[in-house]
Amino acid sequence: MALRISFCVPVLLCVLYAQGEEPVLSKDTLSVHKVQRGDMPVRERATGIIASLSPPRAILTLLDQTRSCRIGQRASAQVNPPTVLSGKIVRIDTGCEVEFSEPLPNGTTVGDKLGALLETGVARDVIFFDRPANSAANSDAVVFVIEPGDQYARRVAVHYGRLSGSMIEVTSGLSPGDRVIVTDTSKWKASPRVRLE
Repeated sequence: MALRISFCVPVLLCVLYAQGEEPVLSKDTLSVHKVQRGDMPVRERATGIIASLSPPRAILTLLDQTRSCRIGQRASAQVNPPTVLSGKIVRIDTGCEVEFSEPLPNGTTVGDKLGALLETGVARDVIFFDRPANSAANSDAVVFVIEPGDQYARRVAVHYGRLSGSMIEVTSGLSPGDRVIVTDTSKWKASPRVRLE
């Protein structure tokens, strides 16, 4: 294997590395999500407060003020993470009032703050997956897709479309069935390929 020497400042310090050798990632530390094609629920982020303990209700405000609430929209919220509560909008006044289908966690009080997602529609026949944490809507990014044989992952440039809670639409770069490393790989983004061990 050919070795190459790089000199740094001070000149006495040097680094030896194998020419063309890929960075190595441990499979045990990686999260991988599969790309799919189909209907993606469009979920918008909201904030809110607990309005009532019985029935269990919260008043939510969408972070994107251009969106609006509708009676019957489904919602999910976290009062005490990681527990997720499901419900639907039952009233619209100064905010979207959501009634949950299960009791609130013990210790919850009126006025407690919470984060929530509201289902505002469905994106039909799109390519999407459970996104990396640092992904953003309508942006370009670099991800690593696992190759057949599970020994390597190749760098792929992608363009994202709509963001929907934990999911994101892909408008170019990925295909259904691709397995994407969603763990932060930004420090290897200059490498065309990484090795998995």
